[in-house]
Amino acid sequence: MTLRVFDRASDQWFQTTTFDELSSEYSGVRWLDLMGASADELGELGERFNFHPLAIEDASRRRQRPKVDEYDDHLFVVMYALDDVESRSRPELQELHVFLTRNMVVTVHRHEIDELGVAAKRWAAHRPEDIPDSSAMLFYAIADAIVDGYFPSIDAIGDTIDELETEMFAGGGTETLEEVFRLKRKLVEMRRIIAPTRDVFNSFTRREMPLLGEASLAYFQDVYDHILRVTDTIDADRDILSSVIDVHLTLQSNQLNQTVRALTSASIVLMTLALIAGIYGMNFEHMPELTWRYGYFAVLAFMATLGSVLVFAFRKLGWW
Repeated sequence: MTLRVFDRASDQWFQTTTFDELSSEYSGVRWLDLMGASADELGELGERFNFHPLAIEDASRRRQRPKVDEYDDHLFVVMYALDDVESRSRPELQELHVFLTRNMVVTVHRHEIDELGVAAKRWAAHRPEDIPDSSAMLFYAIADAIVDGYFPSIDAIGDTIDELETEMFAGGGTETLEEVFRLKRKLVEMRRIIAPTRDVFNSFTRREMPLLGEASLAYFQDVYDHILRVTDTIDADRDILSSVIDVHLTLQSNQLNQTVRALTSASIVLMTLALIAGIYGMNFEHMPELTWRYGYFAVLAFMATLGSVLVFAFRKLGWW
C-alpha cells in the first residue's frame, strides 16, 4: 500500500507507511491518498476514521457502478478515470473510491491516476474569496479533473470517426467495418460508466447533503454540465457510427445490384446470340440460308448488330 498526504501549503505529497504516523492535530482540510491497499488495510482505514462497513466493503471490491452513498458523517463516492491514449482498443478505466467527511477526503485506487496530480495542483492554487475551504471544494477539484480527463479521449474518438468515414466512402472493406464495430463497442462501454456518473452529480445538485454545503452546489453543477456534454457527444458519435454502418451496407447493396445487373445484361446478350447460333447449328437438310453464298457473313453481321443494339440499350439503362 502507498499512503500519502497532500500538504496544500507546500503543494507537495508526503508519503507515509501507516495510519499511526498521521498527526491527529491538523487544521484545515486533509487529503489522504491510498494506492494498492489490501482488504485488511482498508479495514484498518475504516476503523481509524469510523467509515461505514458497507462503504469499506465496496471499496475493497472492483468494478463497482458509479454511485454515491450517504452515511451519518461521511459520503462514499465511486468514479472512474479514463485513460485512453488515443487508441482504437478498449478504454482503460481506473476505478476511484472517495470517502468524504467534513474536514477530510480519502481517495482509494489500485493504480496510478494522473488526474489526481492535476487535482492537487488545482487545489493548491484554489483560493476563492467567496467560499471557504472545505472538503466539498477539494472533492470538486478531484471530480472536475477526472471529468476534464474525459474530453481528450472523446476528441480522439471524434477524429477516429472522421477517418473511418473517409475510409468507408473510399471503399473500405471488412477491416474498416471491424474498426467501426470495435469503436462502437468502446463507446458503449464508456457510456456505461459515464451515464451513472452523470446521475451521481445530478444528485449532488438536487439532494440535500449537509457535507457538501450550499456554497459548493454551483461548482458541482458545473461538473454535471461537463458530464452532460460528454454523454451527449458519446450518443452523437454512436449515431454517426450507426449511420456509417448503414452507409456501408447501402454501398455494398448498390454494388451488388450493379454487379447483378451487369451479369444479367451480359447473359441476355450472350443468350440472344447463342439462340441465333443454335438455330443455324441445327442439322436440318432444307435450310435456305445454308446454300446462300453470303449467308454465313449475313448471319455474323446480324448477330454483331443485334449484340451492339442490346449493349447500347443496357448502357442507356445504366446497367453497364
